[in-house]
Amino acid sequence: MKKLLFAILITVPFIGFGQCVDGDCENGVGTYIWEDGTISNGSWKDGKLNGIVQEIGYDQDGRLTGTFDGEMEMGVMNGWGTETLYDDDGYLLGTYVGEFENNDYNGWGIWIWRDGTIEKGNYKDGELIR
Repeated sequence: MKKLLFAILITVPFIGFGQCVDGDCENGVGTYIWEDGTISNGSWKDGKLNGIVQEIGYDQDGRLTGTFDGEMEMGVMNGWGTETLYDDDGYLLGTYVGEFENNDYNGWGIWIWRDGTIEKGNYKDGELIR
């Protein structure tokens, strides 16, 4: 794993467009680095994340925007997962742990704000409905 991380860190400055840097990002397991620096790692089917995945997102200026660890179906967050989001300045907004459907919080989940406030219950289309 350390060798893979080192290879990714060495490779990032030389990538001018998105590319698969390790494994099979079409139909297998691989790591893809997108043009903005976002790293997608996990199972791929027909060129889309499918199965258990990990993503680390960055904006065009290289600031961390969020992370996701969980289940995806054909590039869409569906199933259980954890998402951590950051504001435009790179400061933590909070972390959601729970069910996803169609790239949004749907089902039971917990949102933990930066100040430690916890909101838990059922979510629909990203909103807590209790």
